[in-house]
Amino acid sequence: MKWTYSVRNKIFASALLFSLCLLVLFSNYLDRVHTNKVKKSIATLYEDRLIAEGYILKMTSIIYQIREELQADMDQRMKAENLRSLNHEFYELYNAYMKTKLTETESVTATALLDYFKKIEQNISDNHYFYTNKSLLLLIQLSSIQLEESKLIMQQAESEYATIKSSSQFAFIIIIIILVVLQVLVFSSKTIFPLSKPKDHMLN
Repeated sequence: MKWTYSVRNKIFASALLFSLCLLVLFSNYLDRVHTNKVKKSIATLYEDRLIAEGYILKMTSIIYQIREELQADMDQRMKAENLRSLNHEFYELYNAYMKTKLTETESVTATALLDYFKKIEQNISDNHYFYTNKSLLLLIQLSSIQLEESKLIMQQAESEYATIKSSSQFAFIIIIIILVVLQVLVFSSKTIFPLSKPKDHMLN
């Protein structure tokens, strides 16, 4: 019964076409998900790492300027005004830095940095070199953490990109297989119908 064979082929072909549509949609969905993750990693790298590193560099510069002011031989009133301005700038940068996404280690290190900076304010002439040096060492630690966290973010982004590439290649292979099977079905279905018209017995 050739008609049953034809129906089975049509159902199978329809199922393959439906599977093909689902595969394309699912592949596009996965691509969007992984692409969004990569975009998020890049945004995190910029907003919470590169910008934070900029704050750290500026705070480091201010600490050096404060040390120079404390060591400089100048009018005390002018020195006090300069220090007050530098302190205000440092606190603004510090507060902006604390609003970025920090790891637990960064939070602890930043808290210690603030404690040493307050001691710099309190000890204007006594032990200022010790406290400024401690502050600079902590800023170096924070900068190192930024570098390590940036490497982790880049590794995650590369992993997501590799996943996108692998899933796309896999989906492409499956699509090719489905198309080949459909092509086979199309050619095999031609054998269902007779190649030549049957002779009319009435003509004999």
